[in-house]
Amino acid sequence: MRRAVFSSTLAAILLSSAHAAAAPTVWAIDDGEKLRRDAIDTPFETGRDNPIWVPGSAIKLVAVRNETVAFQIVVEADTAALDGVTVDLAELVGPGGAIKNEPGATDITRPAGRRIERFVEHFVEIKRVSGNTTKPTESLGWRAGSGPDPSRWVGFVPDALIPVEVAPAWSPYPMRVAPKQNGIVWVDVTVPRGQAPGVYRGDVVVKSSAGPLATLPVELTVHPVVLPDAPAKTMLYYELDSLASRMGNGPAAETNLWKLLHRHGLSAMHQALSAADLPRKLPALDGSLYTPANGYDGPGEGQGDGVLSLGTYGDYGAPTAARLTQVEGVATALAQARLIGKLDVFVYAADESCASPYGQGWVSLLASSKNADAKNIPVAWTCYQNPAAQPVHIPILPGQSYDAKAAQAAKAAGKRVWAYNGVRPHTGTFMIDTEAVSLRVNAWLQGMFDIERWYYWETVYWYDGVNGGQGPVDPFVTAENFHNRDGDYCNGDGMLLYPGKQVDRFTSHSIGTDALIASIRLKNLRRGVQDAGYMQLARAADPARVDSIVRKAIPKALSESSSGQPAWGERGKPFHDARMELLGVVTGSPPGTGPGPVSPDADGGTGPGAAPTGPGAGAAGEAAAGGCGCRSTSRAGDSAGGVAALGLGLGVLVLAGRRRRGSR
Repeated sequence: MRRAVFSSTLAAILLSSAHAAAAPTVWAIDDGEKLRRDAIDTPFETGRDNPIWVPGSAIKLVAVRNETVAFQIVVEADTAALDGVTVDLAELVGPGGAIKNEPGATDITRPAGRRIERFVEHFVEIKRVSGNTTKPTESLGWRAGSGPDPSRWVGFVPDALIPVEVAPAWSPYPMRVAPKQNGIVWVDVTVPRGQAPGVYRGDVVVKSSAGPLATLPVELTVHPVVLPDAPAKTMLYYELDSLASRMGNGPAAETNLWKLLHRHGLSAMHQALSAADLPRKLPALDGSLYTPANGYDGPGEGQGDGVLSLGTYGDYGAPTAARLTQVEGVATALAQARLIGKLDVFVYAADESCASPYGQGWVSLLASSKNADAKNIPVAWTCYQNPAAQPVHIPILPGQSYDAKAAQAAKAAGKRVWAYNGVRPHTGTFMIDTEAVSLRVNAWLQGMFDIERWYYWETVYWYDGVNGGQGPVDPFVTAENFHNRDGDYCNGDGMLLYPGKQVDRFTSHSIGTDALIASIRLKNLRRGVQDAGYMQLARAADPARVDSIVRKAIPKALSESSSGQPAWGERGKPFHDARMELLGVVTGSPPGTGPGPVSPDADGGTGPGAAPTGPGAGAAGEAAAGGCGCRSTSRAGDSAGGVAALGLGLGVLVLAGRRRRGSR
């Protein structure tokens, strides 16, 4: 007999008893899990490994100011289908009034005023797990023997999150849930920077066309701490030609992509070859795009994306006088826009070609420039070798090649060391067919190991155009979107975003909006970036305690791992519990505990919009303003790291040689 999760009123109990033979189940889970469409009767709905809800209790959420918290409402049909299923959360009411959407805030391309957002989880079929034709247990996402359990992810898996306002007939809202299947709604709640602390309450109301299904109370506790913006820097590449070809309105789609990433605490990888490429990008680089005047509020309001790549993927080619003139033109334009020193601008000399002469060539050429701003532009490239020995200013290492000691030695020598992509068990991975928290892990590693920026190779890989590729895919139907001549095949690689329109093909699966559609993987990357902010705030209070907390969640990673399953497991609860402990550090709670209760006057009664005066201010606020503030994992003079990195680099040479962008 199936259990029905209703509100705790007597009427609901009687109703569930009367219809127990065919009663649907409604329950909640946080953002750290993915549930297949046929994954019914899970332990989560009993409260096991569920960090936010148990039967008979409210959904309990915890947040700080300037944070987005997310949860999922799962509706399981029993032997009868459910039609017209809706999931509503109108508001959360507390000391600062109501957290709710402003009137008319229904345009998904204009996030201003959208405090509570709901998304239909769209299921895509995984027909086989990511792999390689000659090494089926290995993929571009994991080493042999380090992949997830295939039985967990073959079938219909959720990934695209379609806003309920634009849900199409083929993934509808209100939902239709087939017998013995799940329908799931994802809910984002964004807490404004000036929100008064305290407990905010509301109800998730779930109905079908036949009547009410459940009411689940929600309690959101807001602490008087302000989360720093983008505490873990990223840069996410997107192929503009792919975006424009698939969606039809390139400029609008590109602007909406920038806004979507920015609201998730992430940065688009802005690109230029010459000064002529800059005017359209300047509003995103100087932050004027991310203001209420342009329909934006939320995290990073008024702040620029902070990164500009010149000659991305080695597009400049050989360093020549003509190319130097282009770089100097960009430098002059940035100076005129008063952006010099306010963003990471670099020349991308070569891609995954450690033997290329272009790295040193570009370093020498820029050093010869008579333009002072151009002379100071650093050179970067992607290469797996020991970063201290690389000729460029910014070595960008594959996540699986990143050795913390070697990176620290390179930093001591004046280099900046970034990371990109990643492979289990060293890092999380892009793929759909793995745990929800996978990309969350990468941002945690940034906070743990002081990795300045993490680069993701692509976000809109809808055309499978690399050498060995199989041509365009409809991402709402086909999960396996990547193939290469080395025999690799991947589900969702380079595809963190879905097209809001499909105009060049697959038009029957066009949603009809110029917006980009986020994925569960993107949301978990956001969660990881926010968690890095918790680390940053907590380190200002007790660095040693923070190290103990994060190491419990991720005992080893990067070069510390060599084979087997990742050390962090696949559940979301350990990350949630660690975040609560980190907040406990920030708020002064005893070791091993989370944050204590909050009163409405916890910030001195200053009210919404005032500067925070609680535990998140002062030293923690200074750490937030000053950059990463993370712990160095080794002594700067430890030269053994270079040897370790070299050994690990040789170990990943085979994977590094199987390039994603072999057509370039």
